[in-house]
Amino acid sequence: MPTVLAAVGDGRQPPQSAGRGFRVVRALLSLGAGQEHQLADIARAAGLQPSHASKLLKAAALERLVEHGARRGAYRITREAAPLLPAPVGTRTTTAAVHHVVGGLREETGLAVAWHEPHFRPGLGLHLTLVDLACPRPELRAATAQQDEDLRTTAAGRAALAYAPPELAVTAEDQALALPAATLETIRAARIALRRCPGVCTLATPVMRGPHLIAVLSLTGADELFHDPLRVQEFAVLLRRAAARAAGPGPASVQRIA
Repeated sequence: MPTVLAAVGDGRQPPQSAGRGFRVVRALLSLGAGQEHQLADIARAAGLQPSHASKLLKAAALERLVEHGARRGAYRITREAAPLLPAPVGTRTTTAAVHHVVGGLREETGLAVAWHEPHFRPGLGLHLTLVDLACPRPELRAATAQQDEDLRTTAAGRAALAYAPPELAVTAEDQALALPAATLETIRAARIALRRCPGVCTLATPVMRGPHLIAVLSLTGADELFHDPLRVQEFAVLLRRAAARAAGPGPASVQRIA
């Protein structure tokens, strides 16, 4: 792994500001994520010398965030990074496939279920978009939506941060969003993030396409329903199974954002 990205990934201080490493990805986003762009234009948009931008682009290419374009010296965002791209306003609506997953899990568990998709936008940072929600109890809708701006404070946000590329896991102010090492290890070991609030508990799991995060699926219910460890384990199993089905071949939403 390149020095800058390796340092960011394991929490060490890189030899150059990690923010410069983020600039080339953000520059491509600002220039137009659906097109390829010349190195000189990317460097100008990132405020870097072309030679420095070239090194950072090569590092980002190794991470499958960017790839070479059809023209010599051009780069573009990869399909693998598509879930982190900003979506046009008003287009983040659910699909039949996602709605089926959410509704089916609600029927299996009797709990509120939500589907969230990760996106990155310069000036906004990494954030989750609520795409679908099935909530049998209206008073739980706010908790089920998991809409806190700080991803570290919600189960869905923690699940996203555990699997999102660290190069893009930043706030609107370019501050790194990092989970404590013990929390990160626990989430990755179980592929489950848990968050208890007064009277409410949420479990969340990543929806992965290979190594790439495409969504987060969550279950929310009254805290008393999560006191029995065996019941929590059952909920976690059902949640992971639903996420695995959603990530498999076929669902239209997955084909669209992968």
